[in-house]
Amino acid sequence: MGKSINLGSGQRPFAAPFINVDINPKWNPDVVADGAHMPMFEDGSVDLIVAHHVAEHYGCGESQPVFAECNRILRPGGSLIVCVPDMRSLAKAWLKGDISTQIYLTNIYGAFMDDEADRHKWGFIRETLTDTLMCSHFRDVKMFDWRKIPGADIAGPDFWILAMEAVK
Repeated sequence: MGKSINLGSGQRPFAAPFINVDINPKWNPDVVADGAHMPMFEDGSVDLIVAHHVAEHYGCGESQPVFAECNRILRPGGSLIVCVPDMRSLAKAWLKGDISTQIYLTNIYGAFMDDEADRHKWGFIRETLTDTLMCSHFRDVKMFDWRKIPGADIAGPDFWILAMEAVK
């Protein structure tokens, strides 16, 4: 595998061969950058990008420029893996009484830890995440198969995690 990026690495940096990218320098990423603007990576220079619980930290419509930038730097056939809370699954579980209100609301609003970047600003279900990725010019969007990826620390699988793979 060639160059891989952990986009929005935050408190969950991935091991080599991943390059950890985050907008907040306090997490000591390898590269400090906003996911919507990564000029340090050339067009078609990356094989894999993982956005692990990142897209929900952007507001309505704000993740599409991030996904478009990922598309720009991915090589043809490269993949973007996106993991987010599954709002539909969480709502169903909460309404049935299978999860506490605290767990439900934490997934909606984020686990605030003294930084505004911790807050969730948007939510996704399978259809809306698929549409956002397709609008970012990915040719194939499917559910992620939960295969092991060397160096990646991806939480899941679990009922409340929506994990999708978009192929350029």
